[in-house]
Amino acid sequence: MTPFQEHGRAALPRSRSSVDAAAQQHRDGFKARARGWEAVEASHEPGRNGFHSFPDFTLRPERPFQGRGETRPYQFMASAYGLLAVGASQKCATVLLAALVLAESFSSVQAADPAPQAPPKPLFSVSATNLFADRILAKGKGVEVRQSQVDDLYVAFKATQAAAGKLVPDAMRKKIEADILDKLVTTQLVLSRATEADRTKAKGLVEELVAAQKKQAPSEESFNRQLLAVGMTPEQYRAQMLEQAIVESVIDREIRAKKVVTESQAREFYDKSPELFQEPELARVSHILFSTQDPKTGQDLPADQKLDKRRLAEKILDRAKKGDDFATLVKEFSEDTPSKDRGGEYTIARARDDRSRSVVPEFEAAAFSLAPNQTSDLVTTRYGYHIIKALERIPTRTMEFSRVVERIKQGLLKQEVEKDLPAYVEKLKKAADVQVVDGK
Repeated sequence: MTPFQEHGRAALPRSRSSVDAAAQQHRDGFKARARGWEAVEASHEPGRNGFHSFPDFTLRPERPFQGRGETRPYQFMASAYGLLAVGASQKCATVLLAALVLAESFSSVQAADPAPQAPPKPLFSVSATNLFADRILAKGKGVEVRQSQVDDLYVAFKATQAAAGKLVPDAMRKKIEADILDKLVTTQLVLSRATEADRTKAKGLVEELVAAQKKQAPSEESFNRQLLAVGMTPEQYRAQMLEQAIVESVIDREIRAKKVVTESQAREFYDKSPELFQEPELARVSHILFSTQDPKTGQDLPADQKLDKRRLAEKILDRAKKGDDFATLVKEFSEDTPSKDRGGEYTIARARDDRSRSVVPEFEAAAFSLAPNQTSDLVTTRYGYHIIKALERIPTRTMEFSRVVERIKQGLLKQEVEKDLPAYVEKLKKAADVQVVDGK
């Protein structure tokens, strides 16, 4: 992971040609982006990310991972074509996504200083509710949802919020639990439609995505620790991922496969929304990082060790300014592991606002202040000391239709699928004669 990235966003491909190529990449289905986590596609590796994505046709750099020590493997899962929004508001949909440990935040829960939290209860654990009164909350043909399932997912949701520094107001509990119940019913109904082919497809995707997530994490221990923070074991995480992947596979087969979006429809959208296809100004840079964080814990190093790092950084800066080969210095001294084998290169976008920022502000400001081939002075960020060399400046431009047509078609197709989802789910509920039991 790149230690200087902001908000979990990844730096972009390294050259203009690779930007062009990567911008054409698109993965639909299970890997489709979800608004619940600002267009995440966590499965991509650094340098392979597509530059833009089309969740609701919002263009912004993709964000596949967090800063050092903060990879959040539970966050990248996407709901099946907005399935969680069926019968609920957008906020409710986000609640459900987070309740399943699949999203970073819930828009209606305001940030607050988190109270001390007890160790999170593992998902699907045996609770007092399980032992004494595990009531059936909803039932139907092939459907049964119990109180313990809702309780466990509510606990998981609260743990997710606590990990993000937020608290869940007690007044929200009843509504959140109702949304979780509806999601569990819907999931069981859709899973009952799965074929062996759906399950095989989903299993392959899950294996690929787990492998990519582990590769992005500083270590497997860090990966597992992030899961534990929200009460999940690796096995439970895989099970949750597999369930969601199967749901998306079913939706693909039963709804999406019957939809068609033409090139003329895509062209119409492109012509009517030119502002969505503007690429921001890019800076291609190389950098050397002298990290002031413990590589295992992500905590700041002691002051004396930080001072040693600064002194070393100043010596290497002097060598760089005197003309030593920058790529050689990167390979020898940089502690940014993902980039050092490619000369420390990243391509970053000039941010429109804080939400779209791809790297920490100090790094971005320095990168865009340099002329090509110019080397910065020491740049200090919370991650350490950086020496940055500018390689290329790429001005803003409009993406050609040929580059984005397939992704526009996929985005329009996704919207068409979401329009049909409410009726699809209601039909399944009626066929299964689903009844919600009054718990009073």
